[in-house]
Amino acid sequence: MRLHEIARCRAGDKGTVATLTVVPRDDADYPLLVAELTAERVRAFLDPWVGGAVTRHELPLVACLQFVCTGIRGGGVTVSTELDTHGKSLGSRLLALELP
Repeated sequence: MRLHEIARCRAGDKGTVATLTVVPRDDADYPLLVAELTAERVRAFLDPWVGGAVTRHELPLVACLQFVCTGIRGGGVTVSTELDTHGKSLGSRLLALELP
């Protein structure tokens, strides 16, 4: 299954930093996201667009995970002419990640 089947993503960006907040469609899927959606896995999946570290923040009271992605390639949203480095594009790409 792909992540988009059980979750949605909200995104924001400032310069070369993007935040991607993954929210399960059903709170019962939150433990699955915690187990499978590691910072390392997100970093590896978004490698073509993210050049720096990815930090994961768990927000169990609202059942979501927030990923802070640094080193967005191409200079990020404020200087890039490519849509691919925008947070919303990265969020859409992340939702294509396959989960077991």
